[in-house]
Amino acid sequence: MSAKGPLRKEGVLSRKLGEEWILYDPEQGVVHIINATAEYVWGLCDGDHDLDDIAKCLQDAYLVPAGTAVRGDVDTIVQDFSARGLLHAEGV
Repeated sequence: MSAKGPLRKEGVLSRKLGEEWILYDPEQGVVHIINATAEYVWGLCDGDHDLDDIAKCLQDAYLVPAGTAVRGDVDTIVQDFSARGLLHAEGV
């Protein structure tokens, strides 16, 4: 069964550090620093939410006014996660 949307790679640890978040990938031995918005998107990269779902959840969570496009931001964040090797390839 394939994922409906982006899927986080197993084993990546997420921790809050001040105003930012760190994602630690022990397989690569790399720490990634992300902001709270990207961390929110990271949490929704569970394979069950497609990019439109994630954009809607983000819009609701951050009380973004109706009509404001957030899908492009979600696309950019997910592409960045993919480029960093943090997502399963089939879930991108």
